[in-house]
Amino acid sequence: MPYEKHSGEELILRDELAIERTKLAEERTYLAYIRTGMSMILGGFFFLGYFPEGPFHYIGYATVAVSTLFIVYGFYNHRKSMELIDKITFGVFSFKKKP
Repeated sequence: MPYEKHSGEELILRDELAIERTKLAEERTYLAYIRTGMSMILGGFFFLGYFPEGPFHYIGYATVAVSTLFIVYGFYNHRKSMELIDKITFGVFSFKKKP
């Protein structure tokens, strides 16, 4: 880790901002998973509503199922990444207020 050689007593402003940028980037990725999943669900509903029977109807079911899995994976990945960021952040630095 790049911060192992530091004392870990307190963060400097650059490090605090880097942590916040990392958290915001992770949140942006999570929202992209949700946006993509919702778009796929709408596409699946289109196939289900426009084609009453036939192979396209099954494609609609498959698309809705895959998009649901996509959203669930996005939530799981976001939660796991945020836990890792917190573990790394609070494991290396201690947030002490200056007097």
